[in-house]
Amino acid sequence: MIKKIMVATDGSESAEKAAAYAVDMAKQLQGELLVLFVMDDNRDPVLSSGLEIPFRDLQKAFREKYTEIGEEAIARVREMGKEKGVSVNGKLIGSSSAVQGIIEAAKEEKADLIVVGTHGRTHFLDIPVGNVTRKLIATKKPCPVMVVPVA
Repeated sequence: MIKKIMVATDGSESAEKAAAYAVDMAKQLQGELLVLFVMDDNRDPVLSSGLEIPFRDLQKAFREKYTEIGEEAIARVREMGKEKGVSVNGKLIGSSSAVQGIIEAAKEEKADLIVVGTHGRTHFLDIPVGNVTRKLIATKKPCPVMVVPVA
Protein backbone atom coordinates (compact mmCIF):
# COMPACT_ATOMS: atom_id res chain seq x y z
CA MET A 1 0.00 0.00 0.00
CA ILE A 2 1.22 3.49 -0.82
CA LYS A 3 1.49 5.58 2.32
CA LYS A 4 4.67 7.59 1.80
CA ILE A 5 5.05 9.47 -1.46
CA MET A 6 8.21 11.32 -2.39
CA VAL A 7 8.11 13.89 -5.17
CA ALA A 8 11.36 15.20 -6.61
CA THR A 9 11.38 18.80 -7.80
CA ASP A 10 13.81 21.12 -9.48
CA GLY A 11 11.31 23.98 -9.51
CA SER A 12 10.46 23.52 -13.20
CA GLU A 13 6.97 23.57 -14.69
CA SER A 14 7.09 19.81 -15.20
CA ALA A 15 8.12 19.24 -11.59
CA GLU A 16 5.30 21.51 -10.41
CA LYS A 17 2.77 19.38 -12.34
CA ALA A 18 4.25 16.22 -10.82
CA ALA A 19 4.05 17.81 -7.38
CA ALA A 20 0.38 18.76 -7.87
CA TYR A 21 -0.34 15.17 -8.86
CA ALA A 22 1.56 13.87 -5.82
CA VAL A 23 -0.36 16.21 -3.49
CA ASP A 24 -3.68 14.97 -4.88
CA MET A 25 -2.55 11.36 -4.56
CA ALA A 26 -1.39 11.88 -0.95
CA LYS A 27 -4.77 13.40 -0.13
CA GLN A 28 -6.70 10.52 -1.70
CA LEU A 29 -4.55 7.88 -0.04
CA GLN A 30 -4.31 9.79 3.25
CA GLY A 31 -0.57 9.36 2.98
CA GLU A 32 2.54 11.35 3.77
CA LEU A 33 4.21 13.56 1.20
CA LEU A 34 7.89 14.42 1.09
CA VAL A 35 9.15 16.94 -1.45
CA LEU A 36 12.81 16.56 -2.34
CA PHE A 37 15.16 19.03 -4.00
CA VAL A 38 18.58 17.62 -4.89
CA MET A 39 21.42 20.08 -5.29
CA ASP A 40 23.38 18.24 -7.97
CA ASP A 41 26.98 19.45 -7.67
CA ASN A 42 27.77 18.13 -11.14
CA ARG A 43 25.43 20.65 -12.79
CA ASP A 44 28.02 23.36 -12.27
CA PRO A 45 31.47 22.94 -13.81
CA VAL A 46 33.10 25.07 -11.11
CA LEU A 47 31.79 22.88 -8.30
CA SER A 48 32.73 19.64 -10.03
CA SER A 49 36.15 20.83 -11.21
CA GLY A 50 37.88 20.58 -7.85
CA LEU A 51 39.28 24.11 -8.28
CA GLU A 52 38.50 25.41 -4.83
CA ILE A 53 40.83 28.29 -4.07
CA PRO A 54 40.33 30.75 -6.98
CA PHE A 55 36.62 30.01 -7.26
CA ARG A 56 35.68 29.86 -3.58
CA ASP A 57 33.48 32.97 -3.72
CA LEU A 58 31.83 31.81 -6.94
CA GLN A 59 31.17 28.39 -5.42
CA LYS A 60 29.63 29.97 -2.34
CA ALA A 61 27.40 32.23 -4.44
CA PHE A 62 26.32 29.29 -6.60
CA ARG A 63 25.54 27.14 -3.55
CA GLU A 64 23.54 29.98 -1.96
CA LYS A 65 21.52 30.57 -5.14
CA TYR A 66 20.90 26.84 -5.62
CA THR A 67 19.74 26.59 -2.00
CA GLU A 68 17.39 29.55 -2.54
CA ILE A 69 15.91 27.92 -5.66
CA GLY A 70 15.43 24.66 -3.75
CA GLU A 71 13.79 26.31 -0.76
CA GLU A 72 11.41 28.23 -3.06
CA ALA A 73 10.47 25.04 -4.95
CA ILE A 74 9.79 23.20 -1.68
CA ALA A 75 7.74 26.15 -0.37
CA ARG A 76 5.54 26.09 -3.50
CA VAL A 77 4.78 22.39 -2.98
CA ARG A 78 4.06 23.00 0.71
CA GLU A 79 1.58 25.69 -0.35
CA MET A 80 -0.09 23.24 -2.76
CA GLY A 81 -0.40 20.79 0.11
CA LYS A 82 -1.77 23.42 2.46
CA GLU A 83 -4.48 24.32 -0.07
CA LYS A 84 -5.54 20.64 -0.23
CA GLY A 85 -5.12 19.88 3.47
CA VAL A 86 -2.04 17.71 2.94
CA SER A 87 0.98 17.97 5.22
CA VAL A 88 4.16 18.26 3.17
CA ASN A 89 7.65 17.72 4.55
CA GLY A 90 10.54 19.16 2.59
CA LYS A 91 14.11 18.03 2.23
CA LEU A 92 16.98 19.80 0.47
CA ILE A 93 20.02 17.59 -0.05
CA GLY A 94 23.34 17.72 -1.85
CA SER A 95 24.52 14.84 -4.00
CA SER A 96 26.97 14.08 -6.76
CA SER A 97 23.98 13.35 -9.03
CA ALA A 98 20.26 14.06 -8.92
CA VAL A 99 19.42 10.41 -9.58
CA GLN A 100 21.65 9.14 -6.78
CA GLY A 101 20.24 11.74 -4.40
CA ILE A 102 16.66 10.72 -5.20
CA ILE A 103 17.41 7.02 -4.73
CA GLU A 104 19.29 7.54 -1.46
CA ALA A 105 16.52 9.76 -0.07
CA ALA A 106 13.84 7.23 -1.10
CA LYS A 107 15.73 4.50 0.77
CA GLU A 108 16.37 6.66 3.82
CA GLU A 109 12.79 7.92 3.98
CA LYS A 110 11.32 4.49 3.18
CA ALA A 111 9.24 5.94 0.33
CA ASP A 112 6.58 3.73 -1.22
CA LEU A 113 6.47 5.75 -4.45
CA ILE A 114 8.67 8.32 -6.20
CA VAL A 115 6.87 10.89 -8.38
CA VAL A 116 8.77 12.89 -10.99
CA GLY A 117 7.96 14.96 -14.06
CA THR A 118 8.99 13.87 -17.52
CA HIS A 119 11.39 16.79 -17.88
CA GLY A 120 13.22 19.24 -15.67
CA ARG A 121 14.63 22.72 -16.09
CA THR A 122 16.59 21.84 -19.23
CA HIS A 123 13.83 19.98 -21.04
CA PHE A 124 13.36 19.53 -24.74
CA LEU A 125 9.82 18.61 -25.72
CA ASP A 126 10.97 16.49 -28.65
CA ILE A 127 12.35 13.78 -26.35
CA PRO A 128 9.99 11.56 -24.32
CA VAL A 129 11.71 12.02 -20.95
CA GLY A 130 14.57 14.06 -19.59
CA ASN A 131 17.95 12.73 -18.57
CA VAL A 132 17.27 12.47 -14.82
CA THR A 133 13.91 10.76 -15.33
CA ARG A 134 15.36 8.35 -17.88
CA LYS A 135 18.23 7.40 -15.58
CA LEU A 136 15.91 7.09 -12.59
CA ILE A 137 13.64 4.69 -14.49
CA ALA A 138 16.64 2.61 -15.61
CA THR A 139 18.35 2.45 -12.19
CA LYS A 140 17.69 0.02 -9.39
CA LYS A 141 15.55 1.82 -6.84
CA PRO A 142 13.73 0.90 -3.62
CA CYS A 143 10.20 1.59 -4.91
CA PRO A 144 8.19 2.29 -8.08
CA VAL A 145 8.53 5.55 -10.00
CA MET A 146 5.54 7.42 -11.40
CA VAL A 147 6.28 9.80 -14.27
CA VAL A 148 3.86 12.69 -14.77
CA PRO A 149 3.84 14.15 -18.29
CA VAL A 150 4.34 17.84 -19.02
CA ALA A 151 1.23 18.15 -21.21
